[in-house]
Amino acid sequence: MNAKGFTLIELMIVVAIIGILAILAVPIYQTYVVRSQLTTALAELNGAKIQYELVVNDGSVGTQFTLDGMNLSSNSKLCNYMVYAPVAGVSTPALECRLTKSAVSVAILGQSIQLNRGANGFWYCSVSVGIANRYKPANCS
Repeated sequence: MNAKGFTLIELMIVVAIIGILAILAVPIYQTYVVRSQLTTALAELNGAKIQYELVVNDGSVGTQFTLDGMNLSSNSKLCNYMVYAPVAGVSTPALECRLTKSAVSVAILGQSIQLNRGANGFWYCSVSVGIANRYKPANCS
């Protein structure tokens, strides 16, 4: 008699292998999601950087350093934005994204990513202390 099919042991081994792969894949996926959310937030801030620079170079007053003045919407999927006026050309931070929306991963909820402007017009990115190094976008300190 030739029996066809899988034995219970073979099926249990396959289920165990799938379980091990899932255990390995979930943290990698979560890291990918957090990094993509931070990169998205940084890209949204970079869009306002040009307008910020225009306002600074026009010698405008602090009243133009608002969300409307930077063409930022308060309805971002991830961020609540903040805009800060420079003092002597320096603003640390100049533009800030506070990651407080419901779509944000728990690993970075309540944290911030900022674009800072130095006196020479050089821009650099920074993140709040609670964001782990493995999540930071490239060139962010």
